[in-house]
Amino acid sequence: MILHRVQQRLVGRRPRVDPRGPVFISYRRSDGRLLAIEVAWALRAAGVPVWRDQDDLPPGDTRRRLGEALGSGISGAVLLVTPEVGDSDVIRRIELPRLFELARSDGFTFSIASTIESKPGELDYNAPDRLLRRRSNQLRNMNQQPVRTARERADLARSQARRRIDAIKSEIQASGSVLLIDVQTRIPPFAARADADLVLRLRPPLEGDRRPNRDGLEDLKHFLADLPELSARAGAEHTRVRGGAHLSVAFALGAALPTTLMGRVEVIDTEGQSWSLDGNAQPGLAPLLAEVSHADGESPQGPVAVFLDLLPTRSDAAFERFATSHAGHLASVAHFRPVRDGSLAAEEAAVLVGEAAQRIRELAGERRTADLHLLLRCPWTVALLLGRTLNTLRVRLYEWEDGPADDGSAAEARYLPSLVVRSGSGGSPIEQVVLPARPVI
Repeated sequence: MILHRVQQRLVGRRPRVDPRGPVFISYRRSDGRLLAIEVAWALRAAGVPVWRDQDDLPPGDTRRRLGEALGSGISGAVLLVTPEVGDSDVIRRIELPRLFELARSDGFTFSIASTIESKPGELDYNAPDRLLRRRSNQLRNMNQQPVRTARERADLARSQARRRIDAIKSEIQASGSVLLIDVQTRIPPFAARADADLVLRLRPPLEGDRRPNRDGLEDLKHFLADLPELSARAGAEHTRVRGGAHLSVAFALGAALPTTLMGRVEVIDTEGQSWSLDGNAQPGLAPLLAEVSHADGESPQGPVAVFLDLLPTRSDAAFERFATSHAGHLASVAHFRPVRDGSLAAEEAAVLVGEAAQRIRELAGERRTADLHLLLRCPWTVALLLGRTLNTLRVRLYEWEDGPADDGSAAEARYLPSLVVRSGSGGSPIEQVVLPARPVI
């Protein structure tokens, strides 16, 4: 009876498609919940906001709230096809009929994500209609994609991101051909309409950690290979980034938009100030950075390390522990700080980044190496812009951590390896995720 009343309320309502709205994930909880979580994070890492009942369903009657969500302005949907999906009356009688209505709109992206194979490595394209007891074979004729592996889920997310950009391309070009990316790596996401073109959300840090979430970095690795294509697809002439990110993530995001590819990139900080870099970064006439320490290793050649500390108050202990523990593996270690006290000025971003990049390249050149260990202590805006400029180097990035050790005991502040980034080589600029995984206790 309740289900019948819900269906009656939905009759006659014209569903609304919002190209900037979230993507709805339809799944059977009994065997699809964990997969839905992974698909949701793949989509978020690709800049696609997500509506999923476990995260976003408001209190009240579940069926009624689902109907409201489906009519509230979503941009697309992913139907997860698992062996028990047909056992869900909600999917068969509420969600699927409404999704078919929405799919009549050209701006709606409907993906069928299936785990059912007819033989190893080949989807059973008849499975969705068979399991959901549909006689029309309507689902068989739709695009179906496998989602068993992280790579397959990233492919699904890429297709959704492409369709999102296609749907809002005219808006992007009308607003000055600026691609707007909103990024967050620390705050849990929620479903809402976003004015940003790509809404990039990574899995937040584990409880008690400052470091990024390792699984989130793996999600990001897949997406950054697609960012240049999405930018070109949008017809963007420059990119604006806002939000907040861990420094290694910000650097990698910049590496996906190198100066050789994108002329202008602007980063908006939390105070609304713009930090920008147009084309190649050039240092100014007067130096902004001073080398406060330099130590040479035993070998004249080999990897070099740079600690770029741009915050007003010094904090060297974690860097000094790093330098001591890596002394036998590095040809040179240099520590740079601003020549002036106080906070950095956003309007000096381009010359500051230009000088930092030049100093780093010179140090690497002296040791005839392309391998750089980079420890950053700076605004995330600077980290992103710097990432645009070091495409000739293979950069191992670190994150500052003062959380407990893996066994739960107290630990001193330290720098942990996070990402290896090398841009300009095709594919993702993230070559490897090297952040230590937390053991399952």
